[in-house]
Amino acid sequence: MKYLIFPMNVFLGASLIATKAFSFSPEINHNNHKVSIMLTGAESLEEWRITNDGVMGGLSKGNVSIKNNAINFTGTISTENNGGFTSVFRRVAPLPKTLKSIRILVKGDGNRFQLRVRSKVSRYSLAYKISFPTTVNKAVSHTFKLADFKASFRGRDIENAPTLSASTIEEVGFLFTEKQAKGFDISILALDFLESSFEEENL
Repeated sequence: MKYLIFPMNVFLGASLIATKAFSFSPEINHNNHKVSIMLTGAESLEEWRITNDGVMGGLSKGNVSIKNNAINFTGTISTENNGGFTSVFRRVAPLPKTLKSIRILVKGDGNRFQLRVRSKVSRYSLAYKISFPTTVNKAVSHTFKLADFKASFRGRDIENAPTLSASTIEEVGFLFTEKQAKGFDISILALDFLESSFEEENL
């Protein structure tokens, strides 16, 4: 058996990012082909948490709310104190390994965002990411294969990380980053984990 070697500081640092323990939410729909994250109701909102660049000394601010039956992620990026990002995440219950892709339906502001998941790898938490564009005031659907997500830590790609598997995903969320002061606004209308066969039949 071949083992991959990861820098220990990558995992130790990544595992310290989480600032609060959250229980698994019952607000998740399962069927034979997909797992849907429920995005409405006060109980659903409580599952989402904001992580600003204040964990690294920055001054960016993010907010999460429910607006028009969607999760609304808004805020302002500040580049002071080497800042420049904010994110929103929620935990997910264990997912079956048969799920191979993620589909999102989002309405944005023309900015580019990152869809992120946190995955348990060799007992450590590692971030996987993929970026996507948004169109001002227009709902757009994006479907991404898990195999296309790239592992990263603090902006640095981890080239020898294993391919992302649904069964290792513990959290899902969105990140916005900029190199200049800027506001942002994105609404998440749907978020589904899909089997490849189901995805291909329904695109």
